[in-house]
Amino acid sequence: MTAASGADAVRILLVEDDEDDFLLVRDALRALRPGQMTLEWVDDPERGVEAMAAGGHDVCLLDYRLGAYTGLELLRQARARGVHLPIILLTGMSTDELDREALEAGAADFLVKSQLTPELLQRSIRYSVQHARTLKTLRRSQESFRALIEQLPEGFCVTDNGRIVYASPAFLRLIQCQSSAELLELHAVDALEAYLHPEDLAALLRDMPGILKTTRPMPPRELRLVRGSGDTVPIEMARLPVMFDGQPCAVNILRDLTERKQMEGRLVLADRMSSLGMLAGMIAHDINNPLAYVLANLHTLESEVLPRLTLPAREQGELHELVADAQVGASRAREIVQQLRIFSFSDVKAQLVPLEVHGVLESALRLAGNEIRHRARLVRDYREPLTVLGNAGQLGQVFVNLLVNAAQAIPEGEPQRHEVRVVTRSVDGQVVVEVHDTGSGIPTERLERVFEPFFTTKEPGVGTGLGLSICRSIITGLGGRLEMESQVGRGSVFRVLLPAAATVQPTPPREPRPEPPRGPARRGRILIVDDEPLVSSAIRRALQREHEVMMLTSAREALSRLTGGERFDVILCDLMMPEMSGMELHEALFRELPMQARRMVFLTGGAFTPRARKFLGQLKNPLVEKPFVPGELQELVRSLLSAAEQPGPTSAHPGARRSE
Repeated sequence: MTAASGADAVRILLVEDDEDDFLLVRDALRALRPGQMTLEWVDDPERGVEAMAAGGHDVCLLDYRLGAYTGLELLRQARARGVHLPIILLTGMSTDELDREALEAGAADFLVKSQLTPELLQRSIRYSVQHARTLKTLRRSQESFRALIEQLPEGFCVTDNGRIVYASPAFLRLIQCQSSAELLELHAVDALEAYLHPEDLAALLRDMPGILKTTRPMPPRELRLVRGSGDTVPIEMARLPVMFDGQPCAVNILRDLTERKQMEGRLVLADRMSSLGMLAGMIAHDINNPLAYVLANLHTLESEVLPRLTLPAREQGELHELVADAQVGASRAREIVQQLRIFSFSDVKAQLVPLEVHGVLESALRLAGNEIRHRARLVRDYREPLTVLGNAGQLGQVFVNLLVNAAQAIPEGEPQRHEVRVVTRSVDGQVVVEVHDTGSGIPTERLERVFEPFFTTKEPGVGTGLGLSICRSIITGLGGRLEMESQVGRGSVFRVLLPAAATVQPTPPREPRPEPPRGPARRGRILIVDDEPLVSSAIRRALQREHEVMMLTSAREALSRLTGGERFDVILCDLMMPEMSGMELHEALFRELPMQARRMVFLTGGAFTPRARKFLGQLKNPLVEKPFVPGELQELVRSLLSAAEQPGPTSAHPGARRSE
């Protein structure tokens, strides 16, 4: 039955099985202004619940007594079906207990029929409808908020008085919880005990006692989360007060820091490797300078001084033997310095070149040798020469890391009982390098985590947990794979697989052609510019028999003499010098005396600055690396002087290399 109709009329549903009570309500509504409300009467309880669920009304007036049902039962049924319609309970009697039950069941209001007036009914309906519309708006806002936070990568967990009432999907994924039902109704303290690292939980409760029982905010704090699988994940947790389902609650926001920590670790490692590269270059430069004059003077002593000495054969032999031993020692020092370059500026974007694998392995073995020899015997099981495309620095880092890990898996003190075996072979177009050890091995449950960043089986403080992760990144970047096998008590095998590259074939030796007899070597005017007087003296001794040689220890003085009119056929110039470097001298000469700039030969003990490396990469002048053999330097000077007399382009002597 309809009392009035209108586009903006409040639509009222009356569920009442007594016609007299229906008339009472109808008459009360008729006393109001027409068009304000429409009334639909349903006298059956079950049809009444269906009408509530249909959603065609703004408010429901529900009788408390409905045959076999009570209004409270119908109210609970409607709420269980998700009906948010405001329901006003009508009853013939009033008790505090009934009033409380009605409100707990979700009634919008509670009216006694004997006290019903048009004004009271209108006020109750108006307030109930307005309150329902406000709640509907709030629900929509909360649904939008929930839809938003469920799309965010951060995990959200809402607690009400210390109890968890909501957890977002990202939160469940972060803690590896299969269902929110496992988490809901848990107390926050119990959840934190289950998922936070014990040390972090103790520190949190110590610093902020009682925080989990309040809505007090907490600034972002780094913690360690222990997942269901046992993995430890770095997280950042913050806490804010929020209204949730109409109640003051606290939202806990968890952010996974794994990627950020990995990036920080890579940056730290890159900074360390850059510093190590700088240090290696500086050490090479500072050691190569004295090695240069030691080796040069030993060569001069052997080739020029000893033959002139008139000594008994036995003493002559002893002197030759002493000089030879000194040359071997200096050469070994030179090799050690060269091995340091494996860590020097191995740029991730470096150009890939063909590499002979065994050569890179031998360099890595020299660096890791001291770690191995006190723990195990080293066995090489090499096959045919193998070539890959790569960067020597990067690949060397991988091999050094695998070798050191193999050694550190073996206890010290019994090297005769243990073995580190390096195996190489070629399989189906792949180069395979294996590092075997007879160490302690890795438990099965940890094998899958070996390549995870920050995971380590070593003692605290021994490793960062980044080495194998970075090794795998390097090998993957080269188009290969890094695999492993391990058994507890029997040891481990780390396997590097890389695509094979075409082997660089050595140039076949040419048939020697008879050289036409040549006259005496052209005598040239040579300038040596090096801030190490002993290096300059060694070069002068090697060249002064055939050439006029001038020594200077300052590039600035050399520039002054050259711009003042002096000219030289060859300028042997150190690359790195104080005040004015060889690079700056070349740049100045290139502007003012380009012919003299083209006659420069650079001597370097190591280009350890970015500018020096860039300079050499663009330069076309010959380059001689310290320490050098005097005979090769002599041939280089003869070749340059001879080429200067020939028409057409010149080329460097085989003993030097072009910086291209």
